[in-house]
Amino acid sequence: MKNLFILLLALISADAMNAQVWGEIHGKVKGSDIGTLLSANVFASAGDKQIGVSTDLDGEFKLKPLNPGTYNITVSFIGYHSTTIQGVVVKPDQVTFLKDVVLEPLTVVIGDGAEVITYTVPLINPEETSRMTTLKADLDHSPARRDIKNVITAMSPGVTIDPATQELHFKGTRTDAIQYIVDGVKLMGNYTALPASGVGSVSVYTGGVPAKYGDLTGGVVIIESVSYFDLYNDWINKNR
Repeated sequence: MKNLFILLLALISADAMNAQVWGEIHGKVKGSDIGTLLSANVFASAGDKQIGVSTDLDGEFKLKPLNPGTYNITVSFIGYHSTTIQGVVVKPDQVTFLKDVVLEPLTVVIGDGAEVITYTVPLINPEETSRMTTLKADLDHSPARRDIKNVITAMSPGVTIDPATQELHFKGTRTDAIQYIVDGVKLMGNYTALPASGVGSVSVYTGGVPAKYGDLTGGVVIIESVSYFDLYNDWINKNR
């Protein structure tokens, strides 16, 4: 009986992991004096959670899988000042590309010995120009946050609400031409059951829908609910 319980718990955990839509951070590390740095240490931290990797032969790194949210990235290498990039935003099912991180050798004097950079979220993702994403931090300050349908329409002028049926329409298409993906699960139909207060992020495609979502004439709405990871990190940050 105990073994059966452990097996069921493992299967449930696996399903939860598969349903989660992860994000990634990619970048490259260089030394200002010698170019790319092999085996530089790169850490992403959010709250008390941390994930680290080392750069490859080309000085490149990929931090994954990461829960959607905001991270601080710290880069270090022996003989060089460390650099921290604050507020790097990771969006669900997307890759965040950082500008090349350039470390200065210890022979160069830099304040307290570490450089701190504030990350700026690009207005347009060059990889997916038709996709718009809003995270929980932005939703909390949005006047439309009480209704998920209003959140979606506020993100794109191409999405409207039918006053008679209260259904969403993407550029005039029918509701059955819209695909909803909630926590990694594909749904069809006018899905707006999740209250905006329980939403961790919303991504909307209004055109140029990737082939992985199927042959759609409308658009795609990707919703990630608030996770225990998000709630725990909020608690950690508020109680420091």
